[in-house]
Amino acid sequence: MKLNVIRRMIMLLLPALLVLSLLPAAAFAADAGTQVEVRLKAGSKTVKINGASSTVEAPFVSSGTTMVPLKVITNAFGAELKLENGNVITLIYNDRKVVLTFGSKTVKVNGAAKAVAVAPVVVKGSTMVPLRVIVEAFGAKISADSATKETVIIGVRAQSSGTGGTSIDSDYGKTKIGDSYYGWSLNYPAGLVQVLQSDNGDYVKWADTADSSKVAAQVNVITEHVGDDTLTSEEQRDLLNSYYDEDEITVDKRTITVNGLVFEKQITYTKETKMYYEYRGIQKDDIYFIVIVGLKGTDKSVLNSYAGLLNSFTPSFNQADKSIKNITKVKDGFITFKDADYGFTVKLPSDWYSDRDSTTPTYVNETDVFSFNLSSLTAGDTLENWAFRREARVREDFISSNVRNFVTTPIELKDGKAISLSYEYTFGNNVWFTFNEVLLISGNYRYSLDYGYLSSTSAKSSAAFKQVIATVDIDTAFIEKNFGLVEDESDLVDRSKRVTKRSATYGYSIDIPAYWYGVQNNFNKDEVYYNYSAGDMVIFESEFDASSYASGLAQYANSSDSIAQGVTIKESSTVTINGKTAQKVVLHAAKPERDIPHTLTYYIFNTDNGSMVFIFAVYDVHATESNLKIVNETAQTIRFN
Repeated sequence: MKLNVIRRMIMLLLPALLVLSLLPAAAFAADAGTQVEVRLKAGSKTVKINGASSTVEAPFVSSGTTMVPLKVITNAFGAELKLENGNVITLIYNDRKVVLTFGSKTVKVNGAAKAVAVAPVVVKGSTMVPLRVIVEAFGAKISADSATKETVIIGVRAQSSGTGGTSIDSDYGKTKIGDSYYGWSLNYPAGLVQVLQSDNGDYVKWADTADSSKVAAQVNVITEHVGDDTLTSEEQRDLLNSYYDEDEITVDKRTITVNGLVFEKQITYTKETKMYYEYRGIQKDDIYFIVIVGLKGTDKSVLNSYAGLLNSFTPSFNQADKSIKNITKVKDGFITFKDADYGFTVKLPSDWYSDRDSTTPTYVNETDVFSFNLSSLTAGDTLENWAFRREARVREDFISSNVRNFVTTPIELKDGKAISLSYEYTFGNNVWFTFNEVLLISGNYRYSLDYGYLSSTSAKSSAAFKQVIATVDIDTAFIEKNFGLVEDESDLVDRSKRVTKRSATYGYSIDIPAYWYGVQNNFNKDEVYYNYSAGDMVIFESEFDASSYASGLAQYANSSDSIAQGVTIKESSTVTINGKTAQKVVLHAAKPERDIPHTLTYYIFNTDNGSMVFIFAVYDVHATESNLKIVNETAQTIRFN
């Protein structure tokens, strides 16, 4: 829902204005080169890819061979898939080519034939293939988790266009590697594989295995923007120290000169992993470059084999040198972000990165946030009606003094005509945000592109918004083929609809609006937590009786910390709800240290074990007549057996 996007923006841009907004997990998505963990179990329809669960045709074991849905492998590892003549399956993974044929027990890996016990087969519309021969061809490791009885596969996501994740030897004619945007190069880390590169390319890692727990050799290049001031030797060493593991100790520290360049050098040792590391650091202009090599060994002399590689590093990139493989992700100041699971592509400036905690494509920089969402189209709906409802809902959820400047304009996207709804809102302290909702309807789906930023950066951010929106490309055919019914949880929701929740453990019931989201929604456990458009609801048992709990709140309100945060008691009374007496206490926090102004309404009911406490939080900015009515009516539904 849109308010969750707004809350996420606040969390990202102003950490002091935290608003909790948790969403359920969605489909797996990963960037090229990132580690992938797959967990599955024969007979179970649940597969986990990097912790995200999906439902598939259940894997099975036949003749000692584990057969899995082909889409698990392609989704997890990003392998390209081709089907020829209706029966020949070809998987392309970096420099590996795996060919399987329906009805054949021969699998070809880069042309070499390997025998398998079971041929590919179709089960209930799913193509089932032998697991081990494929993932081992991808360089992945397979193990068994004795505790969960799961098969565990560890590998890395395929690199696009053959970049990274491939053997060094596959890049013919290239003896060096570098990044033209950040301006560095070094000799290829011989025998290692690129296993990680950050969204904007400021961090690159090569290792001898994709399994981080088994790395025996690795090379890292890190670039940090440190400003124009020249760092002192001590400041450089502090910066290198910030990359240490907890058990990492320094065994050598000095300043060295290599090929006329002055580096800070530190050698370290980790007790747990038995790794020796050498750090080299050098500043050029406003960037600090850090090169780290690590190897397992009995003493620091094991690092000598990497001296040539370290000595080859230079904080420059020679465009004329054809022996350098350029791995930059920045082209003309922009990075292309592709989310294969949503068929979504966008180009963003080089200071942006993806928010990995989001279940849908979401990207941020220091001042802006941009996200993509989709939902199914309701028959007869139009862009104009959708935009009208969106504005009405925002007005319903923000008090009038905290929202302004609604503007609706047509806008042309690559995928069709859209409408842009823009407005400003504030949570107080005269800090305003601008939010743009670009709405598009295509086929059976609706698409929302949400771009928000601090209004104080409006000139720069407004220009960035126009640039970014112009690059958006949605594979609508992919969406139509791969997605089913995706309901919008906020647009057409009936806020008057309620569901009754009962607690057999604590002997109460409450009717809550169906649109409230349960973060902790088991009413038989010791704490219940829901959030909604206006704030949050918490229910728990206290060992104190109602009177004592209410007295404690009064003491809290009169404490020095609470006074500093503008906490005041607005009401303290005895009320009766459905025949049960409760202590009602209303607190208002005008200037909370880690939140935005809000009101907390407590209803405290005596029980045999102490009391049951119901807390309803409403943020001042969302204290509209509509929201207050919903919250107050919910409190009046509390009943005890």
